[in-house]
Order: sequence, then structure tokens, then C-alpha cells
Amino acid sequence: MAPEHALIPLFPLSHVLLPGMPLPLHIFEQRYRQLLDDIAETPDGPVFGVVALRTGTEAENPGVAARGDAPDVERVGTLAEILEIEREPDGAADLLAVGTRRFTVEALVPTGKPYLRAEVTFLDESDGGLTRAQEVRARELMDVYDSYLLRLAGRGTGSELPNDASMLAYQIAARLPLPPAEKQALLGDLSTSERLTRLARLLRREIALLQGTRSIAVSPAVLRMGAGSN
Repeated sequence: MAPEHALIPLFPLSHVLLPGMPLPLHIFEQRYRQLLDDIAETPDGPVFGVVALRTGTEAENPGVAARGDAPDVERVGTLAEILEIEREPDGAADLLAVGTRRFTVEALVPTGKPYLRAEVTFLDESDGGLTRAQEVRARELMDVYDSYLLRLAGRGTGSELPNDASMLAYQIAARLPLPPAEKQALLGDLSTSERLTRLARLLRREIALLQGTRSIAVSPAVLRMGAGSN
């Protein structure tokens, strides 16, 4: 299949939106009020792209789109679909969106709009060399992480994990307390297999951190589990 291209509005944020994850936003700046107005009646529904800022915050550079300057954003982002929107009397809005498809930013496009737009290529969700063992290992490590977190904080990271391997990887990535750069790396992985391999390493690290900082006994076998293939 030929790659799918599109021209979409962009919303740079200081965090990484992963597919399947919710995104609540409070819209108060005029430029993003206009963005909402512009996408309200689009044939594909109200969608916009979310890209993570590498440096700074967009609030520090409110005129970048109007001036034609390019903010320092990551190349891989996620399309956000608006599920609910509630407009306030003063023109602001509260919305709930969800991450759907990943894309690569090919070029930022000057349009005269006060917000950014970009030519993007949508990315497929490839399994790569995915094996059942990788899925099982990720679930086991997440169960171990959750069990110790439950002992420490009285709660785990969430409900039952999804059955789909791709969504399993994104769900685990969203539940771990990872810095934006590590979540961005997971978003940019070429396949579910690569993503689960990276997550296995991160989960072992997070379990070891819990062990080291909270004096929780973790079996060495858990930290070694599957180390040969991951």
C-alpha cells in the first residue's frame, strides 16, 4: 500500500500522546479557538496532530506560527480525535480527545494561520518479529511492577491490560512514569516487537528502582527473565 499523506493542524505539547490514550485539554488561547472552529466541519471529523516539543514550551513562543518560525518539535506525533467538547461562555473550551494514528512530520507548512500545520505521512502499526513470548514477558513484568506498586502506594497502575499486542505496548508505556524522551522513543519504534523489547528493559529498570529505593525484595529471576531475547 502507498503511504497515506495529509495536511493537518498541529498542537505542540510538552508531553507525548500515545495511540489509544486520552487527552483532556482546556483551550483558551485565540489561536487554538480558531483551530477548533476550522476543524469543526471537516469531512474526517474534528482531528488534529499532537507533537512533543523537544525544547521550551509553546507558551514561551506564542507567535511562532504567525511569524513562520519553526518550533523545535519531534518528528513523530499522534493524531488526536475529539470525542467531547464543551464550550464556555467566554469562548474557551474543554475537550476530551484520544490518540489514534501515528504520523511522521514531513514539513511544517506556512499558511497564515495563527497555529501550525504540517504535511504528514501516517505510519502503519507493524508487528515486526513479534512473538507470543514477548507479549507474555511484558504482561508478567507489568504484573510484577503493579504488585509492588500496590504494596507501596495502595493502588496499581490501572485495570486489565488489552489483548491486542500493539495496544498492550502503548498501554504499558502510558502507565509507566517515563520521561517524555523515553515515551517519544517508544512512539517512534518501527514495530510492536521493538516496542515490547524496549518496554521489557524499562520495566526491569523500574522494578529495580522500586527495589532499590523502597527496600522491596524482587526476585533476581524476574529481572533476568527473557534477557537473552530482549
